[in-house]
Amino acid sequence: MTHPPRERLRAYAAGEVELTKRLLVEAHLQLCAECPRRVAEYREGAPGLPAATVSDETRLPSFDRVWAAVEQAVPRDASPAAAVLPPSLLGALPDPAGWRWTVVRSDGVRFALLVRDAETASALYVCYIPPRSRFPRHRHLGLEENVVLAGSYQSGDVRVEAGDWVIGAPDTEHTPTTRPDQDCWCLSRLEAPGMRLSGWRGWLWHLLPH
Repeated sequence: MTHPPRERLRAYAAGEVELTKRLLVEAHLQLCAECPRRVAEYREGAPGLPAATVSDETRLPSFDRVWAAVEQAVPRDASPAAAVLPPSLLGALPDPAGWRWTVVRSDGVRFALLVRDAETASALYVCYIPPRSRFPRHRHLGLEENVVLAGSYQSGDVRVEAGDWVIGAPDTEHTPTTRPDQDCWCLSRLEAPGMRLSGWRGWLWHLLPH
């Protein structure tokens, strides 16, 4: 499993990360056995730092309500279970029933904007790629960071699995692709100015709410 940079974990432990960074780290911590221990060590080594997490600072909805809302928000041809984010994140996000899904391919590739940080303009998205499909080729105009929530995808020679922290540097391009037998759910953080889809989708991207 690939992990966030250690300086990101230190900043998270110190409470010095903005909303989208914090939520992305929270997602990775739910899927990783190693990084929660590192965060605890960083906090122990810095007395007086707040130990609060997203779940401490928000009033979490009941799991039954979250599950029902996600089933309504996600199309029936996708797996609702795969779209359920960790409860600590869901408590800090808009109600899943209100997520606005944008379909970018006829085979069902879709994404939804979850939240945007007011100060940095960085945005957090959830993305679904069905089996035997691909997210359209795109160029990173700003930094992109992903946590794979479920499933896996291939990007060039690199295969990423659930829990992996993936960095897309500015001015790089890729086309995440899934296997015939497995779909993929990702949580993606994009820094301004975001990304640009290749071809005609690049023009469409500017017309979409993101």
